Amino acid sequence: MRRSAIAALAAALCLVAITYQPSQTIKAGTRLACVLDERLDSSKLKYGDSFKLKVVDTKIPALHNAEVLGYVTDVRAPSHGSQGHVGFFLTDIRLTNGKKKAITAYVIHRGVVQYNPGAQYAQRQRLSPQAGLPYGTVTPGPIAWQMRIGNGPSTVGESGSTPRGGYVYAAASQWPIVAVAGTPVTVELAADLTIP
Repeated sequence: MRRSAIAALAAALCLVAITYQPSQTIKAGTRLACVLDERLDSSKLKYGDSFKLKVVDTKIPALHNAEVLGYVTDVRAPSHGSQGHVGFFLTDIRLTNGKKKAITAYVIHRGVVQYNPGAQYAQRQRLSPQAGLPYGTVTPGPIAWQMRIGNGPSTVGESGSTPRGGYVYAAASQWPIVAVAGTPVTVELAADLTIP
C-alpha cells in the first residue's frame, strides 16, 4: 500500500514537472507569422466586431497556435472620391492554455496603415486647448492632421497601455474589402510580452 502511494505521488510530481512552463519574455520588435481565422468582408463588418489571427510561427513554441485577438473600430464605404477603409485594434493574445494577456502589437503589411492612439494622445496634449491652440487628431492616409476648434473629448489613455492597430484601405474605389480565411498576416510586438 505504501509503495503504491509513493508511486502515485511520483507520477503526480512528474505530471506537474511536465506541465510547468517558466515565464518567458518575447521582446518588442519580434515578428510573428499568423493567419486570419475567418473570412472578413467590409460590407458585413460593423464597429465592435471581433476577429482572430492564429499564430502559425514555430520560432516561439509557447506562442504556436495562440490567437491574437482584435476588434473593428471603424468601417467606411467610399464617398466623394475617398477610399473605403476598415480600422481595427489588436488587444489581446489567447495562449494555448486558455489564458488571455494584453498585447501591444501592429500588423505589418504594405496594405495596412499603422495606427497608434498613444501617439495621437501625446500630439493632442502638445497642442492642448488650454494653450489657446486648436486640438486635432492624427489620421492615416494623405491627410495627417485634422484640426478642430474648441475643446474636444480625449478618449485615448496613456501610450504604453493602449491597443495598437491600423487601417486597411480599398484599392482605388473598390468596395468591399475582403480578406479570406487563411490570409497570411505578420504581427510585430510593439512592447515586450511576458508569458504565461
